[in-house]
Amino acid sequence: MKEEKKLPMLKIGGREIPLFYSALEMAEIQKDIGCTAYQLNEYVFGIHKEDEDDPSSLKFGILDDGEKMKKFGSLIRILGNAGLEEEGKEPDLTDKWILRNMKPGMTMIYVMALVAVISEGNRIESVTKEAGGPVDETLEEQNAKKQQGN
Repeated sequence: MKEEKKLPMLKIGGREIPLFYSALEMAEIQKDIGCTAYQLNEYVFGIHKEDEDDPSSLKFGILDDGEKMKKFGSLIRILGNAGLEEEGKEPDLTDKWILRNMKPGMTMIYVMALVAVISEGNRIESVTKEAGGPVDETLEEQNAKKQQGN
């Protein structure tokens, strides 16, 4: 039985849009947006430091670049349509509808939501012995020796 998981939501144009990210969406990002998921910070969000020595000088260039906004709309479409499919609904989002219904003052909230979804999707799943997954016996032996030494 498949475990039901509540997907994160974005609210755009009065509509709640579930967001989902997997390897399939990563491939769609490469095809439709022209960058890898790891390049989104630069190519879509426009994240850059104004002063390399000052970590607090981090800026988002998305608000200053119409092309980045269009790519951002595509990113929401990709993750939103995937979320709709995961919930058994019609994946009917278009870039135009998303951009037309986005509130510009909410852009950074939307960015943070998408960054969180993508970060979660890229998180490495660990497999434990109890789950019956692969176990590195050398590593297990080293950990056991460390435990005995304490």
